[in-house]
Amino acid sequence: MRGYSSNREYIATQGPLPSTVNDFWRMIWEQRVKRIVMVTNCIEGGRTKCEQYWPADSKSCLYGELLVTMRSEQQETNWTLREFNLKDRKTSEERTVEHFHFTAWPDHGVPECTEVLIQFRGLVRQHIEREGGKAPTVVHSSAGVGRTGTIISLDVLLQQLEKEQAVGINAFVHKMRLSRPYMVQTESQYIFLHQCIMDSLQPKDTNEENIYEDICENTYETPDSIYVNATALQELRRHNVNA
Repeated sequence: MRGYSSNREYIATQGPLPSTVNDFWRMIWEQRVKRIVMVTNCIEGGRTKCEQYWPADSKSCLYGELLVTMRSEQQETNWTLREFNLKDRKTSEERTVEHFHFTAWPDHGVPECTEVLIQFRGLVRQHIEREGGKAPTVVHSSAGVGRTGTIISLDVLLQQLEKEQAVGINAFVHKMRLSRPYMVQTESQYIFLHQCIMDSLQPKDTNEENIYEDICENTYETPDSIYVNATALQELRRHNVNA
């Protein structure tokens, strides 16, 4: 998938299935991937959305010809950060892969507020800038289109905003869909993407109060003058509360 400055910045994919876990890790190795961004939970609503494709503890697991070991795991409120060591059994070559797992995003829906996703994207972008290189970032959700397309769009558009002081949300989503259909799958995700960009334009601090202090309460109160279908987010929130 194209990024802001490269036509091959991301690999968008579905969450690994039991039958594709070995293929997933082989792709990570062959493409020399340094980071994986996961924006789904393995189990959601009592249904399996993605196979857990990494070891549950510090014990190493063999996936095809690759031995995967979890070196560290740091759990936060809305995401978990992991570091994996990969070793090729044939050559004994070893590499490190960072795993950025966002855990607060319901399937077909949106996070509770924009700030947490903006912060998570910032963590990923810092790693990309620090590590450099031309290796693509693997991004996956369950089907690999809705949440996957939204986080990729947010990363690219915030780069565009920083460099050009302007964004073309519709144009970029259209370009993504030429490569992978259904990217940014739902109306609520598309509106939420707009809201993330808008909130990124706001100053983080105003005098003595933080502009984000009540953002989780106000995210869904978008006036109709901004988006024709802004009430979709409000309805989605009410549905999640009543579910």
